[in-house]
Amino acid sequence: MAEVQKTSQNNGEVVQKFLQLVMMQAQNTLYVLGKIPTPDGRVPALNLEAAKMLIDQLEVIKIKTQGNLNKQEAAILEEALSSVQMAFVEVSGGTPASMMPSRDPGLDLPEIPAEEPAAAPAAPAQPAAPVVAAPVPAAPEDGKSEETKVKFHKSYG
Repeated sequence: MAEVQKTSQNNGEVVQKFLQLVMMQAQNTLYVLGKIPTPDGRVPALNLEAAKMLIDQLEVIKIKTQGNLNKQEAAILEEALSSVQMAFVEVSGGTPASMMPSRDPGLDLPEIPAEEPAAAPAAPAQPAAPVVAAPVPAAPEDGKSEETKVKFHKSYG
């Protein structure tokens, strides 16, 4: 059986691999934007969706590594990201805003409604027992008897 080496990698190696990752992402972005020719000298087909995806990935790398990079790594990542964003703007021209790289990469989280502050109830003479409301069946739509949805409401006082 093969043994797994348990020696830690040199920090310089890790920095080098991280910078290679960032530069590869930037190069791929520039390639799909037509800024880097193919090996035979032709300009590749423009692919704005792929460029947007690659730019979003660089932004995620920036967000997830924030505070964990040295100055050199942070500067190179920031420079690569701004370069590919500028190239995207140059190439896209009149591209609709929906296609432009977002400042919030891929974090499509549902909106969470803000809770309203509860009014301070008057102090009861006796401790209140938890109140659990009975299930409320949903009204059928258009008079049709479809599955009824049951809603529960729990109150603590």
